[in-house]
Amino acid sequence: MRTLFCIAALVPQVLFAQGWSEGVSVALDTTALRIGEQVTLTMSVQYRTGAGDPIISWPTIGDTLSAHVEVVADSGVDTLAVRDMAGAFVQQRALHLTSFDTGYWAIPPFRFTMNGAVMETKPMLLQVQGVTLDSTLAARDIKAIHELPFSLGYWVREHVKWIAAGAGVLALAALILWLLLRKRAAIPAKEVPAIELPLHQRTINALHALEKQRLWQNGEHKAYHSRITDLVRGYIEERYRVPALESTTDELLQELRVSALSADQRGQLGNMLRLADMVKFAKALPSPIENEQMMSGALRFVEETAVVPTPATHAL
Repeated sequence: MRTLFCIAALVPQVLFAQGWSEGVSVALDTTALRIGEQVTLTMSVQYRTGAGDPIISWPTIGDTLSAHVEVVADSGVDTLAVRDMAGAFVQQRALHLTSFDTGYWAIPPFRFTMNGAVMETKPMLLQVQGVTLDSTLAARDIKAIHELPFSLGYWVREHVKWIAAGAGVLALAALILWLLLRKRAAIPAKEVPAIELPLHQRTINALHALEKQRLWQNGEHKAYHSRITDLVRGYIEERYRVPALESTTDELLQELRVSALSADQRGQLGNMLRLADMVKFAKALPSPIENEQMMSGALRFVEETAVVPTPATHAL
């Protein structure tokens, strides 16, 4: 797997050296293998982001590509920037394939869509060879049954349910004994009323906690943008008394036209919400910079619109 990632990291430089162009491509690391072995199929989408990130729809991949070709593993889509080419990116996806039938098997073409345009790859042929047996070797008799020595670990694994049940009974008995021997209940500690943080501080803390979860770094872009917009909408609903959680982006921006928000703040909010809508509903794949700007923009919006309490003045 480490070798695959090293190869994937070198692809943008190779494309640049050979004359980079937009489009889709697929490649096999080998077209011939023995039965049961694995082959890696790499799918790539090259594109530019002159007017924004394109909307790319990848083909749906199941457990098999055909009746004789199975998918062992799917690496998922990874986005790489092309060195020395501003705005040029490559999205890659690696499939590990195998086959347990000898012969020549066709890998069907893959269909992609980029901004509504359909692009299709060429079909490929995979040769699966059998394993040659040495006919000069003599047949051997079946070996006798081998008795294994007693293993404490194996015995524990076989009786783990009974061991757990016994431990539970002992724990319950210990608890009952402790309750019976306790002569008086412990004096309840005086509850200290929790100090409720201001709205903007609660929202900022929640955003920082979300950032530490590293959702988009693990490929969960939709969950990342949904959580950010939910926190921002909840903040707006409590701060400006508008139904932000139940409104669409356009409805919410219309409601906030009569609020204390400035035009720049409304524009900043609109950009965040529309990007999140593209990720959630149009399945757009944001770039790492857009993901980071989404979090920083949300924090800046809350900080700029927070209600800062004015300290009370005391007469002398």
